[in-house]
Amino acid sequence: MLRFSDFAEFKNMAIRNSFEPNAGYRFFRNEVSVLLHAAARFKRDAVVTNIDLFNFFRRLNRFLEDVGAYEFERQGPSKLMAAENFSDLKSDAVFYKFMSDSTLNHLMSGSFHLGSIAYYRNIEKQNSKDAMEGLANIAFQAPGNVFGLSLASGYNFGILCGTSKLDRRAEMSDRFGPRIIKITNLRRFAEELKALFGAKRFYYNQVVYNDIKLFRAKTLKTIRLSSQEPPGNFEPSLINEAIFDLLYETSFHPSLFMKPTRFAIEEELRLVFEMPTDVPPPHFLLKTNVDLVKHIEIVH
Repeated sequence: MLRFSDFAEFKNMAIRNSFEPNAGYRFFRNEVSVLLHAAARFKRDAVVTNIDLFNFFRRLNRFLEDVGAYEFERQGPSKLMAAENFSDLKSDAVFYKFMSDSTLNHLMSGSFHLGSIAYYRNIEKQNSKDAMEGLANIAFQAPGNVFGLSLASGYNFGILCGTSKLDRRAEMSDRFGPRIIKITNLRRFAEELKALFGAKRFYYNQVVYNDIKLFRAKTLKTIRLSSQEPPGNFEPSLINEAIFDLLYETSFHPSLFMKPTRFAIEEELRLVFEMPTDVPPPHFLLKTNVDLVKHIEIVH
């Protein structure tokens, strides 16, 4: 299982923030950001059930849609997921990708394209567009308290989407294109792609499908949203380096490896690259290296 210690360490720099209307506070550290939509502390020592959390975050998602932070998405029954639901893949995992003829031509000429969460939120191709890309609804169990935090992260990751199976070849061809490639040694390919893009590290995992994007985590860190007791208005200055790291690390799985259930047909295998800064507009990364084509086998 991925360890939080595997993440790149941030230098000890002050957290800065900016307010984005109808979205929340964006917190920055070393040119990497996390967007906090909403935060709540449940009554101290209260018993908060999974159904309570589902209803809370479902209403919160609808509110974010109403104010324009996200497009409408189905909010069906959703399990409360945790890190153990994202099992490690074997080093010999096989990566398939469906694409059009034109995309295949670009790829075989050595042109490699990584999207980002902002890119996939707004992509014109509706079959690939996920307006909830990057969203994470996290229930934190802290000493004596349960916190509900809705945020978006993963802005500093380049993303390569594929699948681990060819079971639904016809549907996948209709959705993404008839051409199929195969990358057998995914780890070696990822290592070379990491060097090409200047990424800090890479991760690959199967995507988990969950409409609400519910995730639970435990922490021994003290989470403070207000200096008053009982809590008053949210105080952005209380998000320090330790809390920023907690949000960044804990949101990794739900932000990057969780999608709404309408995408479940894809059985997506996702390869992501951690960049030193947020991916800037136009929100994708493009590099060329003909030598990397050696890892690609054309299946169809």
